[in-house]
Amino acid sequence: MDKTILEFNGVTKEYKDAETRVVSLNGINFKLKKNSLNLINGFTGSGKTTIFNLITLMDIPSDGNIFLDDVILSGLSNSERTILRREKIGSFLRYENLMPYLSVLENVMLPMITTDKEKALKILEVVGLSDKIDTFPEGLSTHEKQITALARAMINDPLIIVADEPFADLDDENTLKLMKLLNKIKNITSFIILSDSDVLKQYFDRVFILKKGKLVENKN
Repeated sequence: MDKTILEFNGVTKEYKDAETRVVSLNGINFKLKKNSLNLINGFTGSGKTTIFNLITLMDIPSDGNIFLDDVILSGLSNSERTILRREKIGSFLRYENLMPYLSVLENVMLPMITTDKEKALKILEVVGLSDKIDTFPEGLSTHEKQITALARAMINDPLIIVADEPFADLDDENTLKLMKLLNKIKNITSFIILSDSDVLKQYFDRVFILKKGKLVENKN
């Protein structure tokens, strides 16, 4: 049986002040399997950013539970959350988060728990950037910047990598290249992609549609 790596169980997230109450997520449930590639598709305002913040432990649910490899995330102390975020959760953000004054290799090594240049070089070989290790971000194409950000998310061997709109600035050709790379390396980790586009949904193991805080699986 495939192992469940991430589970949302009745997760609701509310934001409120003295006058307003906004329900960003409303009792959502889903399970993701180990070594799988998953898409959560939804337009701006659907709750994608909230899911990103919950998985990366930047926020906690108002109700319900989130499990990562059987660990209840909402029950952790602040220090435990920090450790788990660093060791087990990769954040694949857009390339603007690369440090412009660091080389590709230095950017990838930046979040390492234990400095290991050989490991970083091996990951850069896996993603196809071995010839760019000494290049600075300004010398990279947009696609190469995205791949550098992906390699950095992989560096601490996370259980899962969550990516926020990784295809947003790529043309069709490079979007397909990145999609094929993610499929190639899902044997290393699990992925959850948050995107407002579903044009490549046939490449994902599972596709979920997020609308007004509700989540349903697309069976087509």
